[in-house]
Amino acid sequence: MQQSSNSLRNLLLVLAFGCMLATVWSAGVCNRCMENNVACVNKTHFKYCVNYSPVDNSTLPCGAGKICTDLGIICADATLGAKPVCDSTDVNCRRCDGINMFQCTSRTTFRQCDNSEFTGDTLTCPTGTVCDLESGKFCVKECELTNGKYECDKDAP
Repeated sequence: MQQSSNSLRNLLLVLAFGCMLATVWSAGVCNRCMENNVACVNKTHFKYCVNYSPVDNSTLPCGAGKICTDLGIICADATLGAKPVCDSTDVNCRRCDGINMFQCTSRTTFRQCDNSEFTGDTLTCPTGTVCDLESGKFCVKECELTNGKYECDKDAP
């Protein structure tokens, strides 16, 4: 009986560990196509994907009280404990730091810096590109983003 109990316990541990790994490996990334054929663009909006590429101009809202998830149900009720793919606090917009000559001010805009202050006009990336100064270019296609993340993940400056 003791051996049977130990075997069952070991089996449950293996299953639990496997589920944790699957959860980590399948976790969605903001603005990337996921297994459910969508890319969450923020906490409450998503785009459909075709061949793991987001369809341009197809951003759709989740609806009242719902968040974009990597689950089979694209938009889930936030009150039921679903976790959003995009964390609304993860905007990461940098300020002028006295070191870099430019900074992204939104997903598609950037400005010149004068020490610790922005100067001049807001410049816009060409259509179909996003701001990514870390790449060594000003603007790149979304699939070329450094580290797969926006430097400044907000719609407008």
